[in-house]
Amino acid sequence: MNVKFRSRVFLYLLLLLALLLASQAAINVFVEWVASRAHPEVSLRIALRETAHVLGLSLWVVPLLIGLAWTISRRVVAPLRAMAATAERVCAGHWSERIQTGAMPDDETKRLAQAMNAAFDGYAAVLQRLERFSGDAAHQLRTPIAAMRNLGEVALARPRSESEYRRTLGSMLGELDRMTRLVEQLLQLAQLEAGALSSRFAPVSLRQAVERVLRAYEPLAEEQRLRIRTAFPATDLQVNGLAELLVELLGNLLDNAVRHTPAGGTIQIDVAELPGGDAGVAVVDGGPGIPQEFAQAIFERFVQVPGSKTGTTGLGLPLAAEIARLHGGKLELANPGQPGARFECRLPRARAIG
Repeated sequence: MNVKFRSRVFLYLLLLLALLLASQAAINVFVEWVASRAHPEVSLRIALRETAHVLGLSLWVVPLLIGLAWTISRRVVAPLRAMAATAERVCAGHWSERIQTGAMPDDETKRLAQAMNAAFDGYAAVLQRLERFSGDAAHQLRTPIAAMRNLGEVALARPRSESEYRRTLGSMLGELDRMTRLVEQLLQLAQLEAGALSSRFAPVSLRQAVERVLRAYEPLAEEQRLRIRTAFPATDLQVNGLAELLVELLGNLLDNAVRHTPAGGTIQIDVAELPGGDAGVAVVDGGPGIPQEFAQAIFERFVQVPGSKTGTTGLGLPLAAEIARLHGGKLELANPGQPGARFECRLPRARAIG
């Protein structure tokens, strides 16, 4: 919307005024013609009177129409121009720009501006997620790519035995697995932040989710001679969510516990109904614990506690915390600074069965 549009509004209104006055003048001429045929002596007086009437009418109609055009311009055209200008700035990359709606009347124009602002917020959020994803991926993939390159260069530096080549290939496959896991977790985080999965929620049994995770980790636990103990309530607890996401949450907690529990140690998993009716899952490892200064930082992307085992992506706990948040719950470290890190996850309970 620009000056040309506003000029058109004025022009159309003035043309409408001219048509109205011309119509009235034509009617007056016709009446004068009929009257002159019947009473010639009074036709001049009638013509003068009607002309004065038309001129007098125009003296207040013209200002009225001009005032009406100005009001329309201020209430409609000006806000539309502001919206168009803001949209152009947003498209140019100024994602923080928003339409100012405070001075707008509470009508369709203001609702349109609010809808446009909501759309701008959505576009900005999508762009931020894309930028974060690409930045995280580019930064974190450098390390495994560099490691694979070094392994390849060392392997080609001189002839080696078959066993040495096998070890090198095994290390390279390990780095590839790490890269794959990293990208998968980054994609999951992006989906969770976008809220793209909540529409598929349904009641999920926590006991069944824990048992699925245990079956997946049994071979690794046996290999490292770890004991995994579980405790479930008599009543099966259900939460409203996505089963695959809850399994991912529990799997990340158990994976973290396995990594930090020495061979022959014990991991405890407790499922219980918490005060207030929520469902709770606690995973306790047999490791040295997490220092107090890292109690919150461990839930940030790519943060690792000094002394932790290498090969992790630094995304397991942040992903678990984001899954808990998406389900209306919360994940926290219950005992920072103490041996045997205890992670507690509180989730709103859907309903109980059994």
